[in-house]
Amino acid sequence: MAELELSVVIPALNEELTIVHCVEKAKKAIAALGVPGEVVIADNGSTDRTRAVAEAAGARVVAVEGRGYGRALRGGFTAAKGRYLIMGDADGSYDFEQAPRYVEKLRSGCDFVVGNRFKGAYEPGAMPFLNRHLGTPVLTGIMNLLFQTGLGDVNCGMRGVTKAAFERMGLKADGMEFATEMIVKASLLEMRIAEVPCDLHKDLRDRPPHLRRWRDGWRHLRFMLLFSPTGTFIVPGAVFLAVGGLGLLGVTARDYFAPDALSWLGSRHVLTALLFWLTGTSVLGLGVVAQEADYQERFDGHNPISALLHRTFSLEKGLIIGVILILAGLLALLYFPLSFYVHVFPMGAEAARLDCAVLAIASVLTGVQCAFASFALGLFYLRVK
Repeated sequence: MAELELSVVIPALNEELTIVHCVEKAKKAIAALGVPGEVVIADNGSTDRTRAVAEAAGARVVAVEGRGYGRALRGGFTAAKGRYLIMGDADGSYDFEQAPRYVEKLRSGCDFVVGNRFKGAYEPGAMPFLNRHLGTPVLTGIMNLLFQTGLGDVNCGMRGVTKAAFERMGLKADGMEFATEMIVKASLLEMRIAEVPCDLHKDLRDRPPHLRRWRDGWRHLRFMLLFSPTGTFIVPGAVFLAVGGLGLLGVTARDYFAPDALSWLGSRHVLTALLFWLTGTSVLGLGVVAQEADYQERFDGHNPISALLHRTFSLEKGLIIGVILILAGLLALLYFPLSFYVHVFPMGAEAARLDCAVLAIASVLTGVQCAFASFALGLFYLRVK
């Protein structure tokens, strides 16, 4: 299959009224660049005249089986013959004549280029108020926090990517979260990502858009959280663990060495600290397993947590640590029958006894979690070796 320099790929589902407008804009962009190019319509099962009018306008129509924004774009990208791929919606909201901006960045060595609608010309009413002032800024902030992309508009639908980068990404999402998957995968694969201004116009449809604000917003957020075990599990788990550990040590030290100090601290505080500690160990254990799952799928191969695990972890080490913690906790619990019935140890103050019981329970349950998390990690580790 001969390679062209540019393919403009437009996903479409019943876009008879707007598709010709988009095709003509894309053809003008190709002509302005003066390069071999094509316009590919990834048709997602249209029942109107979308295919016929698109072909009459000079586009190549690719039939994509199954519904979904991501499925349509994957099909269109796969069928495209261009070295550079430009994508955009079929509703007329994006100006495909701006494609040269993206091509310029791709030619300079970037793998992936995302438009920024907040830096481009904005036609009043082109974006719903909540999307513009709440949804997109929040999702962009979370994306930058979890993946350090530095982008200003992660929801812009006009983008450019090299064909080689698309193939490396291994994109799988069928729905609207495909747009998030592109950015997440590009970040995890350490691709060169750039941003260009993107004008936004009111769409030309005579019907509501396919996008559903809350449903699709959640799907974007869900994808980001699932692909960032460090942000979703490790960091919150470490915070809970630190708060719980400091609480357990602080209250216990007070009760043993200065029982009259800080009288506002009571038994409820050591139990609260235990809750934080156990929550932290549970979330951290899940996070380490999730991080290894990401590594296995080659989404985050450079993560330092995965690298540390592969250097130091073995199932046997994890089990030994778990058994030591369990035995330490059980031995601490022996204090109670030995002091109460046999009088081997002094009874001690009631607060100190409660602290000892709480620390023993924390040790036993942490050991149990460590042992079972090690078995879960062992399944992945065997695959790595």
